[in-house]
Amino acid sequence: MKNILFAAILYIVAGCTKDTGKQKTLTIEDMLVKNNEITGWVYSGTAWIANNGSELTQQINGGAELYIKYGFIEAACQYYQGTINDISCEMVLTIYNLGTSENVMALFGDPDLGLTSALTWSDNPAGEAARYIRYSGLTQVMCFYRGNYMVYLTLNYDTEESLNIIKQFCYNVDEKVRQMTD
Repeated sequence: MKNILFAAILYIVAGCTKDTGKQKTLTIEDMLVKNNEITGWVYSGTAWIANNGSELTQQINGGAELYIKYGFIEAACQYYQGTINDISCEMVLTIYNLGTSENVMALFGDPDLGLTSALTWSDNPAGEAARYIRYSGLTQVMCFYRGNYMVYLTLNYDTEESLNIIKQFCYNVDEKVRQMTD
């Protein structure tokens, strides 16, 4: 009788287990915006992936120490080419995995990251927090984080339309990062 009761309890518990359907199988490279995923924005240049501090230093010599200080695990970067107002523009998207959300928040607040004068993206931002800097028609920098991932974008043009494009890149990446963190 005990065996039947135990089997019945196991059956009920197993039947109540909810499968969220979320598969955490994306790699950091999978989180990058794909070629023409945002219409008109295609790969340009060479993408790179860094799986340790030495590889990161090879890619961003002079900047790697800051990420390593905050628990760097891996990064992926891709360059994109697109057109805004008939002007050819380049976007650079880099995603960093820093291991923990605490590491990411600490880096996000570090003045050496260069975001101290940045504006907070407060109207429906990507990620848990986002900031951006606009350099008088020349360039834009956008940075956001979710969980243990920090996303950093630069765009060599600055208009309202280009701000909307950089935000769309953020939304697309954030949706992929959510799959890994939620």
